[in-house]
Amino acid sequence: MIKRVFGMAVLATIVAISSGCGESEEEKRFHQELIEKALNDDTKKAGDRFLAENAEREGVVITASGLQYEVLQAATGDSPRIQDDVRVNYSSWKINGEAFESSEAQEVKPIFPVRSVIKGWREALLKMAPGSKWKLYLPSELAYGARSPAESIPANSTLIFEIELLEVLPHEKADQ
Repeated sequence: MIKRVFGMAVLATIVAISSGCGESEEEKRFHQELIEKALNDDTKKAGDRFLAENAEREGVVITASGLQYEVLQAATGDSPRIQDDVRVNYSSWKINGEAFESSEAQEVKPIFPVRSVIKGWREALLKMAPGSKWKLYLPSELAYGARSPAESIPANSTLIFEIELLEVLPHEKADQ
């Protein structure tokens, strides 16, 4: 409760400082409505409830950033570095269980630059070794935040991913 009040106070201060930056009254009202919507969004609230309950489950690890994960298959070896690319197999769901994207059916598994994936993936990948498989529970700020990446995924969505790290490709070898 104290964190929320403090956070709202900081946000109110930022709004107050920036509100005098040449905006019309209509623009100020619009920005205030956006801030209030973001703080009180039902999607965000549902995600926060989901993560609070999930945090109580046995085997769920929680990092300082708020990332929650379970190790489904452990592996040893070198983790990727931020400049590396990775080949992965993955599936993803919204917290209601609805799947929205998967590489399962793809014959050639996708390659992603570690530095370019969403924050929650990046944090997890930098801790994983090839051959490991993790289930990630990403608060919205570690996923797509206040933007909607697709019509089926609302802004402020908490998302679930299962990622299997198949291979680490040093950046200079990723195109080969």
